[in-house]
Amino acid sequence: MGLAASQARFLCITARKADCEYKSTDLAQQKLSITNQLAAVSNEYANAMNATKLLWSNDTVDGDYGLTYSLLMMPSAVNDYDPYMITTASGAIVLNSEYAAAARAAGLSKAGGIGSQEQRDKFIQALVPGGLVTKETANSITKYDFTAQKVNGGITFSDAVRPTESMGVQWNPLAGVGAQPKNKSVVDAMKLPELIMSEQIGQQPIDWTVLTLQDGQISRVNFDKKNKEYSQYSQLLVKHVVSDDIVNYFKAQKNTYKLNNTPDDNANDSVKNEFNANILKYDKLIKAAEVLQNGEYDASKFKSLTEISAKDSPTGTAFSGYNSVDAAFADLKSLIDADHTAFKNQYSGKIVDNIDASKFNVNQSDGKGINFAGYSVVVNNVLNKDKGDLSDMTIGDILAGSVVLVNNKNDGGAEDENAFKQDVEKMLNAISKVFGYSPTEDLFGKGFNIDEASSEALKFAYNMTKRQFNRVTANGNNTSGLFVENSAYQNALNYNSIGSDGSKKYMAVSLSNMLSSFLTYYDNYLNMANSDYVVGKSVETSVYVTDNPNYYYLFQNDKDAVPDIKTKSADFYDEIYNNILAHGWREDVAIDDSEYLESMIKDGRYSMSSLNKNDGYYYQSRYNDTGYIVEVADTDAIARAEAEFSAKKAELTYKENSIDLKSKKLDAEISALTSEYESVKTMISNGVQKTFQLFQS
Repeated sequence: MGLAASQARFLCITARKADCEYKSTDLAQQKLSITNQLAAVSNEYANAMNATKLLWSNDTVDGDYGLTYSLLMMPSAVNDYDPYMITTASGAIVLNSEYAAAARAAGLSKAGGIGSQEQRDKFIQALVPGGLVTKETANSITKYDFTAQKVNGGITFSDAVRPTESMGVQWNPLAGVGAQPKNKSVVDAMKLPELIMSEQIGQQPIDWTVLTLQDGQISRVNFDKKNKEYSQYSQLLVKHVVSDDIVNYFKAQKNTYKLNNTPDDNANDSVKNEFNANILKYDKLIKAAEVLQNGEYDASKFKSLTEISAKDSPTGTAFSGYNSVDAAFADLKSLIDADHTAFKNQYSGKIVDNIDASKFNVNQSDGKGINFAGYSVVVNNVLNKDKGDLSDMTIGDILAGSVVLVNNKNDGGAEDENAFKQDVEKMLNAISKVFGYSPTEDLFGKGFNIDEASSEALKFAYNMTKRQFNRVTANGNNTSGLFVENSAYQNALNYNSIGSDGSKKYMAVSLSNMLSSFLTYYDNYLNMANSDYVVGKSVETSVYVTDNPNYYYLFQNDKDAVPDIKTKSADFYDEIYNNILAHGWREDVAIDDSEYLESMIKDGRYSMSSLNKNDGYYYQSRYNDTGYIVEVADTDAIARAEAEFSAKKAELTYKENSIDLKSKKLDAEISALTSEYESVKTMISNGVQKTFQLFQS
């Protein structure tokens, strides 16, 4: 029984030892696998440290943007209103699902083909259901009235609307395929020092005469400027040319008329009818000017092109337009010439040539005080007492330093206070006009007025600044004639409002604070919640854009640039349409995924096609040759890789430590089993030997 028990024990130990050795081998394999995984994770992490992404970087609009299909294929200041098309190796234009649906609806062959005004207009209108173009924009740039709608996943055109030629922009069949490129560059970008020195804004003189002009008078500067404009308009119309300024002139005439003559609800019918008839006249002029501006009109259709239907007119009646192109040009010119003559007659003998020294504190022997009856101008705490210096003062001086206007002709009554508020408004009007704001909206394409958004931003900035500086801050009672001590002057320096002393004998306004507030409100409107700047009650609680030396100011600097959005957008879609005709198109439903788009571009499976400004054609190129696309370290991807690497490494390390612990336990058990194995083996061997010896004796 002892030998049998030993043998049974031996067999158990052998089995257990074999099992432990198997598990040890398995753990070793697991550890090797973890080591390989850790090496792979480390390799992936090392590669991720070199991860890059593509950014669209346009210094003109002061921003870096993630590369997306919509950024490349929707008109905006970011892409200078030129499309940057994704193309296949064969040159076909890659379209996302919305663009592809529009191409199919318009009947554009994937192989390209020959286009037409009607097909081009269908293509643009078919972009409306996909949200690529608003209906208003599409209507403004197409000459045929189509109504596109989504039906069963496709786009169809309503049978209820018969295509009828209307206003819009004539299709340019050479846009993007050889036409002289339009200068659609929205702006120049300048920091404050450059803006101060710019001829268009910073070096424009301050029109101090607005403070002293009597009713019916005009400054020499404004008279000469307006006189020159009338002459230029007339000369252009003689040459059968209609510029943007001429179109804007008639729009401004209409807006001015509405501003001054809109009847109230209680007006009699004759007044209302006269008002509506005049508005209709302006609508006719504007429409005719826009048609003539295109330069592609058909004389035989001109009459119908300028026709205003009863449903579109404010009077509910229609007019038939002009009988000929020549008649339309002649009518526009005669009206311009008549306005010019009326303008000269209106201001004959009423032109103010210079600053009236009797109303400004200039050419005085004492330059320290502000007791002279009239206006004083204080620049950087120094009273300006030189008439020539005052005449030469510019908008740049307001931006670069501290310019304060002091009114020291008050008796302290409410009437004088209101009069000074009107003076402040006059100065705001004169200054904001330099930046492109006008209540009649006739300065589009001037100064900061570069697109619809900036036009609205200027209006917002003007109204907010006007409201801000209609307040009066009257802290303190110091009415000393020395401006450095006068509380009106000090309040003007320290607050975003009119400053006054306690008695309101003296009143003052900081034109520098006012302009800084105006520019800050302009940024507030454009950037909304993302704006970093604020106009507080005081200078101390304000953070002006002018406080940031690296802030970029965007404004129209090229007089030959295309200022209106309608023309820019029309040219943008013409360039896409014409290149589809020339090279065909392919649909890629995944192209809207920015990571996929970036991968296809970086791998060279897709190319970029951009406009060559020299010859007007689009050429394929590598993404880094476009001038706007830059490759930068992908910090987000690197951060994600670091987090994933840390988590994976911690997981694998934990598993490896667990295996090591199990291996140590198995090694200890195998060692003990081996000792027991040898002991039992020896015991069995000795037992067998004793048994043989017993039977041999």
